[in-house]
Amino acid sequence: MKPDFRKSMIWLHTYSGLVIGWLLFSIFLTGTLSYFNPEITQWMKPELVHVSSTQNMINRSLTQLHKKGVDADTWRIYLPDERTQHWSIQWHKEGKRHNLSLGPEQGQVLSPRESDGGNFFRTFHYTLQLRGYGGRYIAGIAAMFMLVAVFSGIFTHRRFFRDFFTLRLKKLSKTLTDAHAIVGVVTIPFCIMICTSAIMIYVIMYMPFSAEHYAGGQRDLSRALSPGLVNLDKSASRHIPLLDFTVVGRQVQSQWPGQKQIRRITFEQPFSQDGRIILERVKDLTLSRQSQRLIFSSHSGEPLAGYPNASTATQVRRVFFGLHEAHFADISLRWLLFLLGLLSSALIATGLIIWLNKRLEKVKQHHIGHFIVERLNIAAISGLPLAIVTFFVGNRVLNTALENRASIEVDVFLWAWLACLFHSFLRPAKKAWVEQLLITSLGCYLLPIIDLYQDSQRLKNAIFDGNLTYLTFNLFVLFTGLIFMKTAFWLRAKNTLYKTVSLRVNKLC
Repeated sequence: MKPDFRKSMIWLHTYSGLVIGWLLFSIFLTGTLSYFNPEITQWMKPELVHVSSTQNMINRSLTQLHKKGVDADTWRIYLPDERTQHWSIQWHKEGKRHNLSLGPEQGQVLSPRESDGGNFFRTFHYTLQLRGYGGRYIAGIAAMFMLVAVFSGIFTHRRFFRDFFTLRLKKLSKTLTDAHAIVGVVTIPFCIMICTSAIMIYVIMYMPFSAEHYAGGQRDLSRALSPGLVNLDKSASRHIPLLDFTVVGRQVQSQWPGQKQIRRITFEQPFSQDGRIILERVKDLTLSRQSQRLIFSSHSGEPLAGYPNASTATQVRRVFFGLHEAHFADISLRWLLFLLGLLSSALIATGLIIWLNKRLEKVKQHHIGHFIVERLNIAAISGLPLAIVTFFVGNRVLNTALENRASIEVDVFLWAWLACLFHSFLRPAKKAWVEQLLITSLGCYLLPIIDLYQDSQRLKNAIFDGNLTYLTFNLFVLFTGLIFMKTAFWLRAKNTLYKTVSLRVNKLC
């Protein structure tokens, strides 16, 4: 390999990672948390009761919808599964959406606190809380930069396997460099898969001129590649929808044998003669994002024509979507993906710190650019975990009767993150690192204490009922708090560059 080419790859790896590294760290960390989206939502809505699927559950849902959703445009029934354990119904009427959570007892209605739950992390990691499609464009560009950084990083390591087995612990800068190399080797397949699938999910949006050329626009191209059902006639005569689901259940059992096969039931125009029922199968049974579906009449229960076959391009895209979200993964594989996501976040974080340390070692005069990069490192790497913990604390301490409570939780997260940014600029760098890590650790320890103070019965019920989701979440939070505390004490004891760097840069500013 020519030296000039390798130097070009080193430069490309260095600056492709730096330019968008803070954004990549945020996307990867929040995306990693979304692997346990349903479990986080369960913890953030402790009022929900464990519900197991029963034979009469759908009929009980229909009874409630007949009472609450008269003349609604759409009904939906969300049945519990092993991960969500949440049973709810929903109806759309006059442009408004109404939800109702049901309990295991006959006629029991639950009132969980308003919260986005784990879904906040899923949506944040690709929308960045921006309206419209702006966040998706930015996230897509970030994924492209990450792929460039990964492939250029492969060319920068001449001693690939030797670097993998090297870890020097005496000096912080060398420890970070070696850890960056080791984690980089481990996470190469995961990073390529995640970034490639992320781009393929919105490939039509990232190539708008092709869509305009072939189909007249993105939406037209999507319809052509993945045709849907025919539109319903809203003026059709009125019919009462099914109250007993048995006639449909028998047909479903013949096509989807086994228990707990149905994940969601949708009634489109339930009070219309042309109304239909769309049954969606549990996604865990397929690698594709799109689950299998069956169509029936909403008043007679007779089978109707299903969805037209999607194009090969759409099926490939759905597989990429399924790989990215990993709904197919069992608990062991999900934990493995979660660990790889954390390691990828650590890869990005160590790369940002290494860039700054190497620049500071080479120059005698530290300028304002070094100061800004250092502070952004602190705000992103230690500030984002602190904001996430604050988000969880806010879920517990905010009044459950607040209006727009879910959006207030998100505001708490964003304000906490902004406070971390200001804190990083106001404090010396090393102290800012240690203080934010310690506050994050304190927040992790506070979460179980707040839970016990608010309702000690939660922990007792979780132990006696075998609620592994609640118990595992609390144990993981305590373990995370220990990791952050150990890191803060280790960093404070290390003889790093931060003492001299901060003093010199502060004089410049």
